[in-house]
Amino acid sequence: MNRTLTISDYRQVDTSRLSDITVVYCRLSQDDGLDGDSNSIINQKSILFEVVTREKLPNPVLFVDDGFSGTNFDRPAISEALRLVENGQVSNFIVKDLSRLGRSYIKVGQLTEITFPSFDVRFIALNDGIDSNKPNETNSIFLPIKSLMDEMYAADTSKKIRAVFQAKAKSGVPVTTNPPYGYLKDPNNPKNWIIDPVASEVVKRIFQEAKSGKSLSEIAKGLESDKVFKPDRHRIEIGLKSISASPNVEALPYFWTRETLSAILGREEYLGHTVNLRTRTKSYKDKRSIDLPREDWLIFKNTHEAIIDQETFDIVQKMRSHKRSNQRYKNRVGHENLFAGLVFCGTCGRKHYFCPFQSKTGLNHDHYKCSGYRRPIDECENPHYIQKSALIEIVSDKLRQTISEAQLDRENFLKKLEQQSQAQFSKDNKRQRQQLQKDEHRSKEIDRIIQQLYEDNLLGKISDERFVKLSQTYEEEQKQLQTSISDLTEKLAKQQEDSLNISKFMTRISKYTQVSELTVEMVNELIDKIVIYKPTGTKRNRIIQIDIYYNFIGKLHNEKSEPNNLAR
Repeated sequence: MNRTLTISDYRQVDTSRLSDITVVYCRLSQDDGLDGDSNSIINQKSILFEVVTREKLPNPVLFVDDGFSGTNFDRPAISEALRLVENGQVSNFIVKDLSRLGRSYIKVGQLTEITFPSFDVRFIALNDGIDSNKPNETNSIFLPIKSLMDEMYAADTSKKIRAVFQAKAKSGVPVTTNPPYGYLKDPNNPKNWIIDPVASEVVKRIFQEAKSGKSLSEIAKGLESDKVFKPDRHRIEIGLKSISASPNVEALPYFWTRETLSAILGREEYLGHTVNLRTRTKSYKDKRSIDLPREDWLIFKNTHEAIIDQETFDIVQKMRSHKRSNQRYKNRVGHENLFAGLVFCGTCGRKHYFCPFQSKTGLNHDHYKCSGYRRPIDECENPHYIQKSALIEIVSDKLRQTISEAQLDRENFLKKLEQQSQAQFSKDNKRQRQQLQKDEHRSKEIDRIIQQLYEDNLLGKISDERFVKLSQTYEEEQKQLQTSISDLTEKLAKQQEDSLNISKFMTRISKYTQVSELTVEMVNELIDKIVIYKPTGTKRNRIIQIDIYYNFIGKLHNEKSEPNNLAR
C-alpha cells in the first residue's frame, strides 16, 4: 500500500501525479469535543484506517477539519478533498458517519446523491452502514432521513449554545474568545482581562495621534516606520496563537490597515468596560457576522483597568465623525481642515463645507461655505464664505481672551461661568419643573377618570361603546403625558450636571497657557461648535458675527462680533 498522506503533506506534492485516491475524512467541532473519545480525531482516524486495510483501498490521504462546525462547508480540508473529487482523482471517500461529512440535509444530499455518483466515487459512512458499492433499499431510505436528523441536531445544538451565550453575555462575562489588542487574559482567571504592557502603549499612541488630527493612513505609516508589530503578529511574538488566517501575518509583520486602526479607535473596551452582543450571526447555517446597533449592546462599566480615559475617547469619536480632508488636497501642507465638523451657519443651521483652493499664482484661498447655499430646495439665503485664515485669526483671538481671563482672574472667571449657568438653569428649571408637576398631576387624574368610567360602565350608567371611546381618548392623552414626563425628567437631570461641566471645562482650559498656534487637538478639546452669521455692512464697515460655543459650557456671554474684511 502507498504511504499515507495527510492534508498538510498533500499540499507539498504534485497533485497532478496522484489518482485513484481514497479520501479518509475526519471532522471534529468544538461541540463534538465535549462528547468524549468516540468522536476524537485519533479515534476516527484509527477506525477509518481499519476499513482502508480491510477493504484494501488504494492511496489513502487523511483530511482533517479540527474545530469546524458541520453546518459550515467552507472548511479547508473538505474543500480540498471535494476539489480532488471534481478533478476525477478520487475513487473512494470514507467517513465515520454522515454527521462527520456535514450537518446540512441539502448539502450532504447533493454530495451523496449527485456529486459522488457523478464522479464514480465510492462513499462509505461506516457507523451508519452506508456503502455506495453495496446499495440496498433500506439504506436509500435511511440516508436522507439520517441527514435530516443530523441537521435537526445541529439546529437544536445551536439553539442551546445561543441560549447559553446570551445568558453569559447578560451576566457581564466577556463573550469574546480573545481580548482586544492591548489586553491579555489573566492566567489566574481567564474571565478577567489584564493590561498588555507593550500593546497598551501602542493603543495609547494610536488614540493620541488620532486626537492630534492625524489620519488613519498617517498613523499606519508611522507605526510601520517604527516597526511596531500589528496585532496578530504581536500575539505570535508573545507566544499566543494568531487569530487571523491571512498569510500576511508572517510576511508583513508591521503592516497596519485602516480597518484595524478604525476598529481600535471605536472600542469602548479601552475605557475599562465589557461590551457584549456587538454582533450576531444570521443563523446556525450562515455564520457571517452582522453588526448590531449600539442600543442593542450590553455594556458593563468598569470591569477591568482602562487604557484610554473618557475625555480622550469622546474627543476622538467626535473627530472621527467628521470628514477631515479633500482627496485632491489630501496631506498637502497648508490645506488642512482645522475646524472639521465644527463650523455651522447662523442662518439655516447647516454645517459649513471646507473648500480647499489654491490659485494659479500659488495663493491659498481655503475657505468655509454654508452647505445650504445654492441648494435647489430649501436654499440658505446666506451667500457668504469665510476664509480659513480669517477664521483662524478670529478664533485664536477669542481663545487667547478666554484663556487669559481664566488664568489671570480664575476666581472671577469661574464665578461668571457659575452665574451664567445658574441664570439659564433657574429660568429653564422653574418652567420645566412646573410643567413636570402639571403633567404628573394630570396623568394621575386620568387614572382616576378611567377608573370611574369603568365603574360607571359596570353599573350601566354609560354604554360599552361610550366607555371604549372615552377610555381610548384618555389613554392616548396619558400616553402623550408620559412621553412629556420622560423628556422633562431627562432635561432636569441634564441641567444638574452643569456644575460638573464647568469643572470639566476648567480642567481642559487649564492645560493651555497661551495660543501661539491653533492645533486640531486644542480646537476639539475646547470648542463644541462655531456659528457664523450673515455679514452686515459693506467693505471696511463689514461686520461678521461669529459665536464660539465651548465644550461643556456653551457660549460665553461677553464675546462680541468683530469687524473682518476677509469674510464674504
